[in-house]
Amino acid sequence: MPPDYSGQNLRGRSFKGQNLTGVNFSGADIRGADFSNAILKDADFRGAKAGLQRRWVM
Repeated sequence: MPPDYSGQNLRGRSFKGQNLTGVNFSGADIRGADFSNAILKDADFRGAKAGLQRRWVM
């Protein structure tokens, strides 16, 4: 069973290169999270907060 990150604060977390098939990110705060080369098949991002953290924006 895939992990459930729904509603969690995942700001700035690295998921780089991970297999995230079917993972639930609904309602999570994923601003600044790194999903580089991650497998996101059937991942649920409904209602997730996304974007860059202020300190990374120039």
